[in-house]
Amino acid sequence: RFCAQHKEQGMVDVRHKSQAGCSKRAGFNVEGGKRGRFCVQHKLQAMVDVKTKRCEHHAGCSKQPHFHFESERRAKFCAQLKQDEMMDVASKRCKQAGCSKVPL
Repeated sequence: RFCAQHKEQGMVDVRHKSQAGCSKRAGFNVEGGKRGRFCVQHKLQAMVDVKTKRCEHHAGCSKQPHFHFESERRAKFCAQLKQDEMMDVASKRCKQAGCSKVPL
């Protein structure tokens, strides 16, 4: 076994990729898979994106999260399933004190 730096000529990363010769990021696997096995071009029909974070409100939501309580740094909920007190914590904000608008 060799790391990426010390691999020998002709060796491929079989842990993270299942398509020989493909150098694209592996982000797709079967539902519930922990690691990506295929890139978007080589994924099988039933495979889903397992790298991108998804809304944690319930298992059926596949939208990207942007909302959580102001005191939290990591977004966990999508706009549709957020609670009223939650705000967008994923987008950058204006640096002016007291301003919560998204910069131009």
